Amino acid sequence: MGAPNPVILRVVAPEPGRVVVETSDGRSYHANLSSFSRVYCYPASAEAWSAVTVDAEGLGLIWTSRFEVHVDQIIGLADRVEVIARIA
Repeated sequence: MGAPNPVILRVVAPEPGRVVVETSDGRSYHANLSSFSRVYCYPASAEAWSAVTVDAEGLGLIWTSRFEVHVDQIIGLADRVEVIARIA
């Protein structure tokens, strides 16, 4: 079996449709989530997009509009991955 899902430690929503998450695997994932824009609870404005938090388990993101994405979706949609720390 594969490794467990990395836990989201930090999130930044630099512009509508995009997130950058830092995870417990020592990486930063830059993802374009605009493919979900037709979901009814997708944040409709830049202000709403920036109202994002990491869920209690660190396995997903939640917006105040109730839009949610899982860490696997973020990793799958990442168009850039950076190593930010060496894992011992």
